[in-house]
Amino acid sequence: MKLNRRTFLVNSGTLAAAAVSGGVATSAKAAPAAGSPKPRKPYEGIGDAPFAAGEPCLQAPAETTMGVAWKVSGLSKGVVEIADNPEMRGARTVKAGGYGLVPIDVSVLQVRLENLKPATTYWYRTVSTPFTDYKNIYDAKLGKPVVGKIHSFTTMGATAHSHFCMMCDTHARWEPFELIVAKLKELRPAAVVWAGDATNTTQEKETAVEIFLDPQVKHRDYAADIPVFFVAGNHDFRGSWISKLDEVVHARHPAERTGAEWDLKWNFAVRLGDVAMIGLDTGEDKPDGHPKWFGLANFSPYRRAQAEWLARAFERPEIASAPHKVVFCHIPLYAAPDHPDYPHDGVKIDPQDYAYWSRECNELWNPLFEKHGVKLVVAGHKHCLRIDPPSKGRSWHQIVGGGPELGRTHKGPDASRFPTVIEGKVENGKLVVTAHDVWKNRVAAKITI
Repeated sequence: MKLNRRTFLVNSGTLAAAAVSGGVATSAKAAPAAGSPKPRKPYEGIGDAPFAAGEPCLQAPAETTMGVAWKVSGLSKGVVEIADNPEMRGARTVKAGGYGLVPIDVSVLQVRLENLKPATTYWYRTVSTPFTDYKNIYDAKLGKPVVGKIHSFTTMGATAHSHFCMMCDTHARWEPFELIVAKLKELRPAAVVWAGDATNTTQEKETAVEIFLDPQVKHRDYAADIPVFFVAGNHDFRGSWISKLDEVVHARHPAERTGAEWDLKWNFAVRLGDVAMIGLDTGEDKPDGHPKWFGLANFSPYRRAQAEWLARAFERPEIASAPHKVVFCHIPLYAAPDHPDYPHDGVKIDPQDYAYWSRECNELWNPLFEKHGVKLVVAGHKHCLRIDPPSKGRSWHQIVGGGPELGRTHKGPDASRFPTVIEGKVENGKLVVTAHDVWKNRVAAKITI
């Protein structure tokens, strides 16, 4: 049975809106009682309110840098203490931001750890200090610091453990996300790639904070010890706030870019043991001229810019020498001519048309894949596990991960629809890729490359 993704997502949003409205007429906000204190604005400090800091999330990992982000409940400043031992002896303190003014925020604190050693384990903890009052720099008061738990991570590098996992299309659905996180905790990979559609439509920052930093699951520390690479999906470009996502999710370190590449926030090419992990952004699933975009889409130039960046990334010594080159993206880069997906590649300007796969990305990037020996492309978007072996003109395997459905779509039961964790590790020189069905807790597929 074939899932209509658009109907699934639109119906989900309609039901959510109906649940909120409930058919009850709304009323104007009541005026404050005479003599009551003026409500405190978020950037004026927390006052007497309790303060809390969430679990840290390791983001944008690299050989010598690591991003840390965490949720806070009110205006605060934050630092990360980092050491090369679990007792935190000799720990150094790293402030948020770069040079000049240290940023403070009412909901998210971000710290970038730099000057790290490749393939090295570090221990760290967050320290968050609230402002109880902040009128201006001369009239502000700090509250009691909140010191987080000690966690650890290992940086990327050629001698790191060649073990990764990929999750995708979680769509802020907490029951399948709980199953995915439990599997990641069990497998303990060196890094995780979140390959898009983490969101649905993001109209405000609080939505992104919940999805990435405060998911409504048991293990909210899902990324406190296992770093996460982020690859955007088409839904991660939707919503009036979403262009500011790097306020919640660390973009790649600026040092990874040349001047011409400054706006490539999410692309990565990082060595993890014998694997070169490469992240590409397929963008939206509609052409730039689609009427639904109101002139806001500029993805074709973005894909071409990524092709130029990719050509340079493949020439870097640590990437060129990797025995296994693996590409991660959201929309699949291939569909067989006899496959039902093949005609639907998002090339027409039509209100109902969207990409089942990206022909444009394939034409731009596949020549580079072939030239530099890419062995595997890991994608999502289709909400159904699929494996495409190499074929004429394409020497790489493609594996497509599942979505958030637990054996049921809007059309009824469908056992082929389940969330997945795609695991890759190098064993005896071979890349072994396992697709875990986290709904039934079974191995759904396994290939060796």
